[in-house]
Amino acid sequence: MKRYWKYIKPYLPAFICGPLLMIVEVIGEVLLPKFMANIINIGAANQDVPYIITMGIVMVVTALLMMAGGIGGAYFAAKAAISFAADIRKDTFEKVQKFSFANLDQYNTGSLVTRLTNDVTQVQNLINMALRMMLRAPGMLIGALIMAFMMNRELAAVILVVIPILVILIGIVIKTAFPRFTIMQKKLDTLNSTIQEMLTNVRVIKSFVRGDYEEEKFSRANEDLKKSSLSAFNVVILNMPIMMLMMNLTTLGVVWFGGKQILVGRMPVGDLTALTTYIVQILMSLMMLAMVLLQSSRAMASLHRITEVLDARIDLTDE
Repeated sequence: MKRYWKYIKPYLPAFICGPLLMIVEVIGEVLLPKFMANIINIGAANQDVPYIITMGIVMVVTALLMMAGGIGGAYFAAKAAISFAADIRKDTFEKVQKFSFANLDQYNTGSLVTRLTNDVTQVQNLINMALRMMLRAPGMLIGALIMAFMMNRELAAVILVVIPILVILIGIVIKTAFPRFTIMQKKLDTLNSTIQEMLTNVRVIKSFVRGDYEEEKFSRANEDLKKSSLSAFNVVILNMPIMMLMMNLTTLGVVWFGGKQILVGRMPVGDLTALTTYIVQILMSLMMLAMVLLQSSRAMASLHRITEVLDARIDLTDE
């Protein structure tokens, strides 16, 4: 954080406004299921049409405020992330221009191109995602849990059983994916180096009739990148099936036990509708956090590679 504070400071208002505006959206998402439950429990049960209309207007106004907060949050998050990445890319490029021949021997051209383009983009995507979700996901998780326990503690306890299992499974996925993304970036370095060498020396290749050799060399680098990418993303894609499985099992459990409480008159129908919505919100918030962590596993590897260049010591022994 200290190393990159100078890139955050000029855009600090955007870094603050983005997450804060997302909180507006979170508050609306937590309140809307409760409003719907009131419409069912009070308005529909008592055939109170004016109450239903009033609550409907409140829900529409809440949705509009959520939309404004979401748009504003996305705008400031994008502005902060893009500006941050642009400044890092500029400083990294300037540092590369100062490299001596000894420094350039440590980093091949393809690696430097990857660090200036793909690696910086990965960091930019992480910041954009984090600013949009770092307060939204925990806020939705905590707010939905509080509302669920206020409505029915017994059914809400089902969620507490699922969350630790889900956290462990997501942790295994992230731990497995992290080193694979690091390998993937190195394979991308090799591919970029191959392309750069081929384009730079295209006249020599044609003169010595080495086209077949260069095509085979490119095919090997491309195949290595393909295999490493598939190896990484085959782990990442497990995230969504795990989330959907746990979400469906939790919803099934709440509907099963909640239906029994409705039959004996211990819970109104509207509360069960709201609880199922809160379950989705809780698990979706965990999925958002998992997405940020998965993206960070790739972006942290990229950030480390960028830092290597920015902190590289200029070696003038060969000058």
